[in-house]
Amino acid sequence: MTRLFLLALSLSSQTVLAGACLIESTDDQLPIRLCQTNRSIPDGLFKQQFCQPQIPDRSFSVTLLDACPSGAYGICVGAHTEGVSYQQDIHYYSDADDTPVLQAYCERISQGQWQTP
Repeated sequence: MTRLFLLALSLSSQTVLAGACLIESTDDQLPIRLCQTNRSIPDGLFKQQFCQPQIPDRSFSVTLLDACPSGAYGICVGAHTEGVSYQQDIHYYSDADDTPVLQAYCERISQGQWQTP
């Protein structure tokens, strides 16, 4: 009975949360490529808010995925957004020279843990 309950709980948790979204710039400016893995954000909120970059004068494509692709140079695990308790993992692909700034932001502002794959 306990195993059945845990299985049902794990299956329902997976259907409630979206997997990941790959965000890639589509303009001629500095390339941006990152992927966000959902850890605790309700599905609709993740897709409609967290996966919609709001950077003025920039354009992006957003692709919903089951998981982020390999090849990231750094991952901010358990990143929090200011003012909410939701968590996500953010995978960075654009420019490894950005590591010091992104790692500091991850650890100090987002309260995440920086990992190098």
